[in-house]
Amino acid sequence: MKVFSMPMTNETENNMISPTRTVSADPGLLSHEELLANYDGKRRRTLEELITKEQLNRMNSPKAQVSLWLKRVRKRVRWFVDHARIKISYGDFMMAVTIFVLFGDDVRILCFPPSADGVFAFFVSLSFILFALEMILYFWAKSDFSNGIFRVKGYAFSFFFWLDLLAVLSMVPDVDWLASALGLQDSLMDSLGTKAGKAGKIGAKSSRVIRMARLVRLVKLYKVTSQRSREKQKLDDLKQLVESGHFSHDEIQEYLEKSSAQKQSKVGAELSDIITRRVIIAVLLMLCIVPLLTYSSPVDDELEATLFLHETNIHAGADCEYLERSVNQFRSFMGQLVEGGVGLDGDPFLVSLQVYPPRCESINFVDERLSELRNESMRTISTDPVSQDGRDYLVAATFNLTSYMERESLSSVYLMIFVLFMLVLLSTQFTGDAQKLVLAPIENMMAIVNMVAADPLEDFDFKSLPRTGDYETHVVQLAIEKITALLRIGFGVAGAEIISSNMAVEGGGNASLNPMIPGKRVYALFGFCDILSFDLCTEKLEDEIMTFVNSVARIVHDEVTRWGGTCNKNLGNAFLMVWRIGDEAALADFRGVARRASERSTGSNSNNSDGNDPLHYLVPRKVVKRGSIDLRRIPGLDVLSDKALVGFLKVIVEINRDLQLLAYRNDPRLCGDNDDGFLLRMGFGLHAGWAIEGAVGSLQKVDATYLSPHVNMAARMEAATRQFGVAILITRSFFKLLSESAQSHCRKVDVVTVKGSNVPMPIYTYDTFQNQVFPQLRAPKYSSLALEDILSRQAENYDASAWTSDPDLTQLRCLATHQFKKTFEKGLSHYLGGRWDFAREQLEKADKMMASNDIGGDGPSRAILKYMKEYNWVCPASWQGHRPLTSK
Repeated sequence: MKVFSMPMTNETENNMISPTRTVSADPGLLSHEELLANYDGKRRRTLEELITKEQLNRMNSPKAQVSLWLKRVRKRVRWFVDHARIKISYGDFMMAVTIFVLFGDDVRILCFPPSADGVFAFFVSLSFILFALEMILYFWAKSDFSNGIFRVKGYAFSFFFWLDLLAVLSMVPDVDWLASALGLQDSLMDSLGTKAGKAGKIGAKSSRVIRMARLVRLVKLYKVTSQRSREKQKLDDLKQLVESGHFSHDEIQEYLEKSSAQKQSKVGAELSDIITRRVIIAVLLMLCIVPLLTYSSPVDDELEATLFLHETNIHAGADCEYLERSVNQFRSFMGQLVEGGVGLDGDPFLVSLQVYPPRCESINFVDERLSELRNESMRTISTDPVSQDGRDYLVAATFNLTSYMERESLSSVYLMIFVLFMLVLLSTQFTGDAQKLVLAPIENMMAIVNMVAADPLEDFDFKSLPRTGDYETHVVQLAIEKITALLRIGFGVAGAEIISSNMAVEGGGNASLNPMIPGKRVYALFGFCDILSFDLCTEKLEDEIMTFVNSVARIVHDEVTRWGGTCNKNLGNAFLMVWRIGDEAALADFRGVARRASERSTGSNSNNSDGNDPLHYLVPRKVVKRGSIDLRRIPGLDVLSDKALVGFLKVIVEINRDLQLLAYRNDPRLCGDNDDGFLLRMGFGLHAGWAIEGAVGSLQKVDATYLSPHVNMAARMEAATRQFGVAILITRSFFKLLSESAQSHCRKVDVVTVKGSNVPMPIYTYDTFQNQVFPQLRAPKYSSLALEDILSRQAENYDASAWTSDPDLTQLRCLATHQFKKTFEKGLSHYLGGRWDFAREQLEKADKMMASNDIGGDGPSRAILKYMKEYNWVCPASWQGHRPLTSK
């Protein structure tokens, strides 16, 4: 809600002043309003205003501000002394102990006198005991030995266990009483540098590296402390939200309970532990190896020796013998500084010596190879001249540092190689861990999305994709697999384009959701099936109706899918099944020429799959001009058509073989007074033609389906099964696509016209005798295949011989003998030809031949007889060999 303010003038302000008046307690004094009122253009100030101004002036002075600050500090110190409670957690305490162990010895030497060494030694011993005790407690409390000592889980023998053990062992030399008891003190004193020389220096470096191992404890403690800090910050933020009124206390409490139940993701914990281990190992390796590969020239020895020779030169005076002996000792000592007295290339270390003043022979010398040396490989030490007896005494010595420089270069090469090796190794390790735990699962997810977007109808085997272990990324990958499978199940064939267009991510993709894609014209075989007596089932079964319907749907979906079809719509008691042939663009090569108007009027020379297509006049003129597809020219369509018919016939068999559905035959809720029990029956209709495939609905709810008169024709055929007393009816459009073997086992039952068309259409059926026992199927005894796999292979390897070899198909039509079919064909021929008296005789005979059928006779014969009876068995003069289909 917006609040609009209006500028206030003096007049408006005066009008808003309350008309009441405050009277002073003292009649001789003015009221507060009178003091604030204007008087002769000047405003009077109250006593309170004057006092307040004076106080502000005093408070702004530096002395007053210091006094105020001291007062606040004193107040807080008083509260701290009286009420403060210091709380320290175990993690904070151990972190303080770790910091002491790391820096305590150096702080002792820098800041404390020798008298404090005993106190530091005590605290070092205490820290050692605390570390050892902590290791024991962690080993016992944070380890799982249920699978045996060699399969222990948790802290025991883990990475951090060995690091803690190394940190504890590194403290042993610092604990005097323990080192003395183990006999390590004397040897350690030698190795840590009490003996001069190279071994002492390396020992000192090693001791520092060992102490650095204690840093690892800070990593573990830091993780705990940082986690606690984040939780405290979260609590402070939530407290501010409660105080500001954005959330209630109960809502915050519910949020905290949910967040406490949430744990760190497995992949995050694993990646964090791996990175921590890699970093720790790399740092320890650097600390251990880098000092060993670092070389520095020992330049202090030659400087001290040169200064000593300078003092000898001053005190020698004119004693040449003494001076020569000292020079020879100097040269001998210089030769010992390098192994063997020479450098790596056989060059001497001392290459020039000048003693001033020159007074003795063979003292000064210059090596002839001095000119061959590099400038940076020579070091000249010249002492400061000392005047004595009118002479200047000094010594200038030039040294050949080639040996040291070569060793330093070699060490530099080794160090560079080691650093490069560590960089490559760490980079490879970190990249491999990220690839394994994060990048590879994401790539798998993208591969799944791309595969589904490219072919939404393909049942992909995602098990072939590499797995990433029991991590959240694997869970997300499984969720994507399930979501894509649900999309395929929910949208079906008609929604393939919706899935593909909305899941495409390559080439930029589209971030918005757009399920309302334009429809397109496709050709398919449409099958419609319906559960008969469904109202009775719904009324009697009540809550169990869903189980009943899903049991039927399971059989319908399994058989239709096995025989090359897909389910498009589940309508409760009815199902729309589709055997998709292809879209208009894919079938352009089979397009015919549009029929002329004269041809349309006579219904001849059709380019459709049916020369007498009753839906021709239901097609808009604009669509007819495009030319229709001659489905009979499409190779392999006879096999697909046969499979569609077999799929529906297999459904008829399975609903009379499935034990779960057979149990409803004796269900008292459905049987009622019927002694024969409840017989589950379904009606089926099949038709071939085109339809518009696309999305129907809105962004709130979308169904991918097919809309066209041809879909409605399949539904009409299913509805007409009740009138003709058969389980399945097929149109001539579908019949002409069947193989000759399949056509030979179907029979024409009538010629009808549908609503909206005057074109006569023959309709056919496949005789089914359902009230019989169908044997239960089982896989061969020694077969390695499951029954479902065997049935799927039979469907894949279908050929026309199945109409005579398949036990289910032959058992269904066992009552449709050759004699019966000839009798019915004669009766139908007489009926269509207008000879109804002969037709009646033959059809009644055919009806009696089917006395053992489910309805006690032949349904098509009874339907035609009923129609002729309406005309008193006399063919009307307007009879043209067909009748309208009364059922919709």
